[in-house]
Amino acid sequence: MGLIAEYRVTSLELPLTDAVSAVPEVTVYIERILVIDPDRPVVLCRVVDGADGEFRDALAADGTVAGATTLDETDGGSLYRIELRDPPVPIYRKFVELGTTPLGGIVTVDGWWGRARFPDREALAEYREFCADRGANFHLERLTRESSADDPPFGLTREQYKALSVAREMGYFAVPREASTDEVGRRLGISGPSTSERLRRGIDRLLGNAL
Repeated sequence: MGLIAEYRVTSLELPLTDAVSAVPEVTVYIERILVIDPDRPVVLCRVVDGADGEFRDALAADGTVAGATTLDETDGGSLYRIELRDPPVPIYRKFVELGTTPLGGIVTVDGWWGRARFPDREALAEYREFCADRGANFHLERLTRESSADDPPFGLTREQYKALSVAREMGYFAVPREASTDEVGRRLGISGPSTSERLRRGIDRLLGNAL
């Protein structure tokens, strides 16, 4: 299993930096990246909070942009297909070399916020060093291990997930309540107080990871 890294990279030589700086109120949400040619990745992105005419002009003047097409325009922003030239900080070419999968990102006047799946810590460390060698500041915001398909969702332990599932099935969360903690505990094979504690911890972790 790989590692999911959330990070921020800042540099005046990153892709789209000039375009976003020219229209500083704009926010670019990277929805998909097509890396058919590592030197010219294609970015599908939603652009919001900016005047479309101004941003199109800014894209045309950005040296890291080889071409841009508006795919649709809605109240939620405009969807662009942008072909990038190999910039001074070729972040996506390095992704390909490291076997890293980009999972999306946000570009603002303050930099790039990215989320990517790295194969291991060594690849992440090499990517950080790669950015630093090119004068880009790399700041890791969050690092988590990718869960397997069999792991419970929302960071729950298997015991918490089972307790919550059984409690819901028995009507513990119904109004009015249809099962007591003792009854749920008998199904789980543990005491009522242990059931209550497991449910509370599970709910706390579920809310902490979902909100």
